[in-house]
Amino acid sequence: MKRALRLGKRAAVALVALVVLPPALWWIAVRAGSYPRARLAPRAAASLTVLDAAGGVLRQDATAAGGRETWVALDRISAHLVDATLASEDRRFWRHAGVDPVGVARAVGLDAVRGRLAFGGSTLTMQLARLLDPHPRTLWGKLGEAVAAGRIERLVDKREILEQYLNRVYYGNGAWGAEAAARFYFGRPAAALSLGEAALLAVLPRGPELYDPFRNLPLALTRRRHILGEMQAAGMIDAAARDVAEKTPLVFRRAHPDLRAPHFVEHVLAGLGPAERAGATVRTTLDTPLQERLELAVRDHLEAIGGRGITQAGLVVLRNRDGAILAMVGSRDYFDAAHAGAVNVTTILRRPASTLKPFVYGLALEAGDSPATLAYDVVLPGETRETYTAEVKQHGAARYRESLAGSYNLAAVHTLARVGVPALVERLGRAGLTTLGPPAQYGLSLAIGEADYRVLEYAGAFAAFGNGGRAVVPRAVVDVTPPGGIPRAEPVEAGAEVFSPAIAYLVFDMLSDPDARRPMFGSGAPMDIGFPVALKTGTTRAFTDDLAFGTTREYTVGAWAGNFDGSPTAGVMAMQGAAPLVRAAFVALAARFGTPTPPDEPSGLERRDVCALSGALPGPDCPHKRELFVPGTAPRSACAWHRRVGSRVEVAWPAEVAGWARAHATGRGRLALPTRPPPAANGVAGELTIVYPADGARFLLDPARPVGQQVPPLRAMPAGAPIRWTIDGIAADSWQPTPGPHVVKAAYQGAERSVSVEFD
Repeated sequence: MKRALRLGKRAAVALVALVVLPPALWWIAVRAGSYPRARLAPRAAASLTVLDAAGGVLRQDATAAGGRETWVALDRISAHLVDATLASEDRRFWRHAGVDPVGVARAVGLDAVRGRLAFGGSTLTMQLARLLDPHPRTLWGKLGEAVAAGRIERLVDKREILEQYLNRVYYGNGAWGAEAAARFYFGRPAAALSLGEAALLAVLPRGPELYDPFRNLPLALTRRRHILGEMQAAGMIDAAARDVAEKTPLVFRRAHPDLRAPHFVEHVLAGLGPAERAGATVRTTLDTPLQERLELAVRDHLEAIGGRGITQAGLVVLRNRDGAILAMVGSRDYFDAAHAGAVNVTTILRRPASTLKPFVYGLALEAGDSPATLAYDVVLPGETRETYTAEVKQHGAARYRESLAGSYNLAAVHTLARVGVPALVERLGRAGLTTLGPPAQYGLSLAIGEADYRVLEYAGAFAAFGNGGRAVVPRAVVDVTPPGGIPRAEPVEAGAEVFSPAIAYLVFDMLSDPDARRPMFGSGAPMDIGFPVALKTGTTRAFTDDLAFGTTREYTVGAWAGNFDGSPTAGVMAMQGAAPLVRAAFVALAARFGTPTPPDEPSGLERRDVCALSGALPGPDCPHKRELFVPGTAPRSACAWHRRVGSRVEVAWPAEVAGWARAHATGRGRLALPTRPPPAANGVAGELTIVYPADGARFLLDPARPVGQQVPPLRAMPAGAPIRWTIDGIAADSWQPTPGPHVVKAAYQGAERSVSVEFD
């Protein structure tokens, strides 16, 4: 019994020591010294200045707390912000002397439950001490912070502590202090903040990036609801005021003279080191007039395509000779928090869809194939439609030129099977893509976009097709000048050689060929703009991402359209969703810097006639097509597909496409093709044949153009004959395109011919 009493007394003494001794030691330490008053004086704020290529200011941010430029007295800060800050950070602020014993006890308890030292329990005065004297978050740092807080409380009153804190704390997005934050987020002084606005600002000091309303508005609003609840519980507001604050939509300011090209500036800042961010002047590559024009183009395009399930879009423009980022539009509106406007779509991961196909065909050309080589855009024997995708349109046998320009999926998959997935992964990595895993991670579906990449990186890779085979390394910074120092130029990094100039030129030639694009995309494709641009589009299977890339000798443009939340569009294809942005960029480039030009054709390339269908040397009954070849890759055998039967020419299809041919045949596995019929006796060519559109052609309706201007060109033989055209039984010149299948019919001298086409 006596032993138990002794143990109880010892435990009681230990408990008293734990309760009494730390506060006593803290009290002694606080009175053993004083806090230097000079540290509380507002100081001139150092500024990080970001300039465009011409020296214009894109952004100027204070880089330290307590700058004189934004210091305001406490009575010029909304009482709502004061109350919300106390409710969020220090509910017993008016009752403690710098350290809150209740808060400390609670933090110790939470740390014990977590099994780790998370510290916590900081009063607002302790946070001020940390702002005045930044230090590592260690146990000794925390103890020193507590002592400094006690000394500050002895030096100044509570109101001055509030004023000091609210003028020094960081609210994110370069806004130090309440005045800068109020003007940045809401375009008004701190004195004019509403309850809802003030409560939102009070959220930010706890996690400026975590709760950034432009990146994660729902999380910020959840935290704001908690703060408003604490304010109501403390009697600072009543239920009615809380209800109004929660239901009134936040309206973030729409423009700011010191925040231009925000996505680009954030991209620049992310690449700077701590020393460079501490007041340096950064000169960048951005061309502001081009940037502003393309920001408007993105908004206009989304307005034009409105109602089809697309809420966001963005693009990037590179200068090929040095990788300079001339423009970067990361979203429709950086400040559109409801649609995550601060997200920069050019630097986040997206699905490539069909945009990787140029590299597939480039590798095949490098292996000895040519633009006339056949690719079979059919489900081959042993394959099923489900092998690659549940929905697949087959186009039969097609030369590489049409397969690539028309973005035929199965043709690309079969071509990748010829060159191998490891070769494609290696080449894309060499071109600058950093997001791909090991080759074993991918199958043949890599040809149609089963991977992840960044639009900015792929723009640099795609530039190889306009840049003589050499990729471009995107760069945003020209030079950095530290405070009081001399400019330090950022080196221009040379991109890797991805393909030889000859192979790169052949890919450029195929992608810029409007005739090769026409069977798939029609005659009104966005890139028919008066000068050649190599264009590749891609649409993900679920219609969640539209992508387009274009390149010339001088510039490369990458564009994306869709929804940041991953929701699908209303069946919008990339030729409608993203390609118009590439067009807008090249039109703007032409207006600002002169018409872009194609790369020079390498010496030694050969031109030969081939059969337009088989890619072999043309026979007397073949439709001819002029093609371009690397020496030694032109076909050597004559076409054996075309056979004259009486006055008609029929095609004997190879086994690989026999099934497809039967589905399109006019009889017994042979498909009648247009040919050059012999002249008729009356001087007009003979048998009626529809030359264009081809049977099964697919056209995309452009919402930005009048529907009546999107009727495909109608051509037939006999050339020059008075042929009567109808579409769905309506005279062609009166017919208006609508989505779905349609029948085009030509009639002449009692003969009729028809083809089926489809509009999306």
